[in-house]
Amino acid sequence: MKLYGIGLGPGDPELLTVKAARILSSCPVIFTVVSAHVTDSVSEGIVSSLNPKGRIIRLVFSMSRDRKIREEQVLANAKTIIAELSRGQDCAYTTLGDTLSYSTFGYILPLVKKALPEVCVDIVPGITSWSTLAAQSGSVLVENRDILKVVPSFSEDMAEKIVFEKNTSTVLLKTYKSRNRLIERLKNEDNVDFVYGENLTREGEYVTSDLNEVAKRPENYLSLMLVRKKERS
Repeated sequence: MKLYGIGLGPGDPELLTVKAARILSSCPVIFTVVSAHVTDSVSEGIVSSLNPKGRIIRLVFSMSRDRKIREEQVLANAKTIIAELSRGQDCAYTTLGDTLSYSTFGYILPLVKKALPEVCVDIVPGITSWSTLAAQSGSVLVENRDILKVVPSFSEDMAEKIVFEKNTSTVLLKTYKSRNRLIERLKNEDNVDFVYGENLTREGEYVTSDLNEVAKRPENYLSLMLVRKKERS
């Protein structure tokens, strides 16, 4: 039995790796992920586009602020995967972006390995949201001795705590709650390049470098910013 961890990339099925597409086309059981209160699973749409031979099982992950509720949901999903593996079925666990970067697979994997120490694990990386934003906007992510910093920015208070350092590209992930405060902060920052993106490579994709235009848009869970602080000219 084998457990595959598959990074699906940002959303466009054409951005799957050849290895990921090959595994998903033939794996007997494929797990896709969706958050609670959401009807459409982006990962399931990508998988379905491959016309896979295996069964697709949707796993729901809680977004509750209650840690205990989230942990119970993770454990329940891990048990579902363990049950399929215990029947001798190879299973693929799919996640948007990269498999081990801010992914639910990072919570599932140790639970599966603890329950089934003999399980063989094969992890296939995926294209990250920040490399996609750089590509879609034509922005240099980092070069020479630049530093890349990735910051989860779920809460508004992050807007005041983040330090934008010189020669550093700062990726601000999932900015749907902190976005407008970040925009006000950036208006007072010198020597920064800014780009915002949402629904990258999918229907409804939006990319802009206009701070004022971003502020007019509704919140979007699948959104991020790239801020590049330059040396003073």
